[in-house]
Amino acid sequence: MMDNLHRLLKRQIESHLGSTELTKELQSFILAVNQAYINQDKDRLLLERSIDISSKEYNENMDKIRMLQSQLIQQEKMAGIGQLSAGIAHEINNPLGYTQSNLDTLKKYLDKIKNFLDTLKNLEDTLKAEPTEDVRNLLETIRASQKKNKINIIADDIEDIIGESIIGLNRIEKIVKSLLGFARSSTSEFEDYDLNKGIIDTLAVANNEIKYFATVVEELGDIPYIKAAGGSINQVLLNLIVNAVHAIKETSQKGVITLKTFEKDDSVYCLIMDNGIGISKANLGSIFTPFFTTKPVGMGTGLGLSIAYDIIVNKHAGEIKIETEEGQGTTFILRLPIHQKSEVPL
Repeated sequence: MMDNLHRLLKRQIESHLGSTELTKELQSFILAVNQAYINQDKDRLLLERSIDISSKEYNENMDKIRMLQSQLIQQEKMAGIGQLSAGIAHEINNPLGYTQSNLDTLKKYLDKIKNFLDTLKNLEDTLKAEPTEDVRNLLETIRASQKKNKINIIADDIEDIIGESIIGLNRIEKIVKSLLGFARSSTSEFEDYDLNKGIIDTLAVANNEIKYFATVVEELGDIPYIKAAGGSINQVLLNLIVNAVHAIKETSQKGVITLKTFEKDDSVYCLIMDNGIGISKANLGSIFTPFFTTKPVGMGTGLGLSIAYDIIVNKHAGEIKIETEEGQGTTFILRLPIHQKSEVPL
C-alpha cells in the first residue's frame, strides 16, 4: 500500500506513524487523503498550464498591440505629411502656372517694346540728317518723353525683374514637384524607388528647417532603384534630417549636414552625417525606444527614431546603425536591400 501513496503523504505517515500497523479504517482514511493529494496535484498542474497559456497569450497580444500602435503612429504621420504636402502643392501649383505663363508673355512683350525703341532710335538718327525746325521740335519731344518716363531705365529694369521672377518661380516649381512627389510616394506598397530622388525631395520639403542652421553637402552616388515603400523611406529621411538640424542648433553655430549614397553587396546605403552635439553614451541605448526623447516637453514626441527603426529594420529587412561622439556629431547609416524577398504591404 505504501508504495502507491503520494510522496508527501508517505513522508508524513513515516514521520508520524513509523512502523505502526494500520487498521482497515485508517487505511481507508489514508487512501481518501491520498486521492485528495493526487487531485490537488492535477488541479495545480491544470492551473499552471492555464497561467502559462494565459501569460503567453497576454505577451502575444501585447506584441500585437505594440505593433498596431507603431503602425497607427506611422500611418498617422505619413497621412498627415502626405495630406499637408499635397494640399500645399495643389494650392501653389495653380497660381504658379498662370504666373509663369504671364511672365513668359511679359517677356515677349518686352522684346516687342525693345524692338519698337530700336525703331524709334533709328528714326531719331534719320531725322537728325534733316534738321528742320519741325524735326528739331519732334526730336526734342521724343527725348523729353523718354527722359520723363525713364524708358531706357525701365526697359533694362523690366528685363532684370523678369529674370529674377523666373528664377524664383523655378524654385517654387521645384518645391511643388518635391511636395507632390512626397505626397504621391506615401503609398505603403513596395515599388521601384529612387533613393537619391527621395533625398532630393526630402531636402526640398525640409529646406526651411535647414537653411538657417546648416549647409547641406550632397554626395549622391550612382545607385540602382530598389524595391521599397517610398513614402515610408522618405519619412525616415525627413526624421533623421530634422534631427540632424536640431543637433546642430544646440551648438549655436551653423553646421554641415552631409548625405552620401552608394551601392554595396546587393544593398544601397545612405549616410546622414552632422557635426552637431552628438549623442551621449547614457542615451545611446534608448534612442530607438518609443516615446524616449531628450528634448524639452512640447518639442518632440520621441517617436521619430522608433518609427525609423521599424520602417528600415522590420518593414524593409534593412539595418540602421549609429556612429556618434559627444561634441563632434552623429552619423546614421541606413542599409536597404535592393530586392525584397517578399513584397508585403506595410
